[in-house]
Amino acid sequence: MYDVCLAILYGKSNKYTVNVLTAAVETYYSSAKVYLLRFDKGYGILEDVLNIKRKCHKIVVGFTFMTHQIDDILRILVSIKQILPNALYIAGGPHASGDPLGTLTKLGFDLVVHGEGEATLIDILEAINNNEDPKVCGTAYIEDDTLVIRRRPFINLDAYPPFPYWRNLFNPIEIMRGCSASCYFCQVSYMFGPPRYRSIENILYYSKIMMERGLKDLRFIAPNSFGYGSNDGIKPAPDKLLELLQKLREQSNSYGGRIFFGTFPSEVRPDSVEEDIVKCIRKLVDNKRIIIGGQSGSKKVLHKIHRRHDVDTIVNAVDILTRNGFEVDVDLILGFEFEDDDDIIETINLINKLKKYKTRIHLHTFIPLPGTPFSSMRFKSINENIRRYLFKLVGEGRAYGDWIDQEKIAQYIISLREKEIIYDIDKYAGRIKIIDC
Repeated sequence: MYDVCLAILYGKSNKYTVNVLTAAVETYYSSAKVYLLRFDKGYGILEDVLNIKRKCHKIVVGFTFMTHQIDDILRILVSIKQILPNALYIAGGPHASGDPLGTLTKLGFDLVVHGEGEATLIDILEAINNNEDPKVCGTAYIEDDTLVIRRRPFINLDAYPPFPYWRNLFNPIEIMRGCSASCYFCQVSYMFGPPRYRSIENILYYSKIMMERGLKDLRFIAPNSFGYGSNDGIKPAPDKLLELLQKLREQSNSYGGRIFFGTFPSEVRPDSVEEDIVKCIRKLVDNKRIIIGGQSGSKKVLHKIHRRHDVDTIVNAVDILTRNGFEVDVDLILGFEFEDDDDIIETINLINKLKKYKTRIHLHTFIPLPGTPFSSMRFKSINENIRRYLFKLVGEGRAYGDWIDQEKIAQYIISLREKEIIYDIDKYAGRIKIIDC
């Protein structure tokens, strides 16, 4: 029997987060036994829970999830609570941090891990093991009809492994967390604060482990790859960026490895693209494709979503990248509530302007994510003429993306808000108490 066990439940789209959390716990709190359970696999999960019950004295059940997974969470949580009525149920991830009150009162969790989870999760397990209060720094909970958020300082990425390689679990290495741009549709700035970086030495250490295990393709997680090491995460720091890539190049050459930088699962802001840097980067990486976060071809929309760059900057970035041997995908978002026909025409004009560069358009639909300034905004469905135009682009191979599925997700989130399963922050602003630890 184990004294304390942690069961982490997650879906396919949460696997990188689970790897990070598992690595943190098993590095710093080996007293806890960690079980990883997929809540979307469709079979066997309740048998796994019964097995945990037989082996553990104290059990913490943690879910990490995004808003569109709430139906799965509600379904699984009810079943697990019948088997483990005395466990501590905690929630983390983008939804829980974005809407802690709804997560606690409507979804039925005991505690929310608010923001980054590594250090907080370790402290929760230690408190449970010592029969102490699990309301540690980094958690949110209800107390006397008030939402209390105990805000923890941001972590040092170097202090935690990017994956639990001892389990033979790997993912792209997170080299940057946080963002200073504060785009109003995106959760990153509001969950993780200003940009922080994993050091070059730390990145090289874990990339070497990957290649020694036979994983030759190195990929990285960063809100803005070209911002690595810079003061604001936007204006490049050439010395640090190129030092990282040069050392990765030298190391990967020894293993026959390849470097993929500025492409999935990362992207690049257009205002971070500078010709001198791009010329150097092209010689150091193996990917031919770069993803640019353009987001709109409308000056008005770019201003309203707080992108802090203009349309010409998008075109200029594409021009620089293509002249230096890259192919470019450009992210564009449609469906903001305030977006009118003129704005969409401007975005189509941008798409047509980019055709000469043979770019691909990565289409997105606006999703009102909890915890963002646009969380209460409704998405606006595009008209049929524009829809046909976009389908034509897809058919020609000029566009791709999950924009149709994202329309359904946006509608689903709006319905959750109308049912008050998700709370709008302005409705309970007077019931929040924030404590800085």
